[in-house]
Amino acid sequence: MTTRTARKTQDSKSEILRAALELIRRSGAPSLTIDAVAEEAGFSKGGVLYNFPTKDALITGMVEFLAGQFEAEVAAAREGHLASQCPTLSAMIDVTEGWLRQNRDVARAMLATKADRPDLSEPFMHVKARLKAAIEAETDETAKALAIWASLEGLHFSEAHCVAIFSEEERAAVFQDLRKRLA
Repeated sequence: MTTRTARKTQDSKSEILRAALELIRRSGAPSLTIDAVAEEAGFSKGGVLYNFPTKDALITGMVEFLAGQFEAEVAAAREGHLASQCPTLSAMIDVTEGWLRQNRDVARAMLATKADRPDLSEPFMHVKARLKAAIEAETDETAKALAIWASLEGLHFSEAHCVAIFSEEERAAVFQDLRKRLA
């Protein structure tokens, strides 16, 4: 496969994955069908199936895409926090706050599919292992850093499990407090 063909295939996959995520964000997990994704992406059903031969392959691709997107956003945000005590964790606070606003519905939908597919956690577990190693390398206060991270995880999981009880203002205050604790 030539570099140009590989790039075009990767671009097509990314377009399909973005369309699938938008479909879930807008209409929920039950709306995720190959036909609906093809229509949303502007591809033929065969074009979607060429890139993702099954719905399971599409869901796996979506999780891998999201995990990569999260890691890339943390890496980009980290550049703005190089003066921080722990640049990676500072970036994770910012990125998690944004994801809770933007990807809440996607997290809930992915949770619904995870019951049948426990392997879907693997891409995020690999990302988290790399982030944990970076945090441990950046700070001598590992317990403090992990407590802050655990708070981020709790906020994220309460949203994904539809049991969040904080208002937008309360959640913003929590993020502000986490930033102060890290400073």
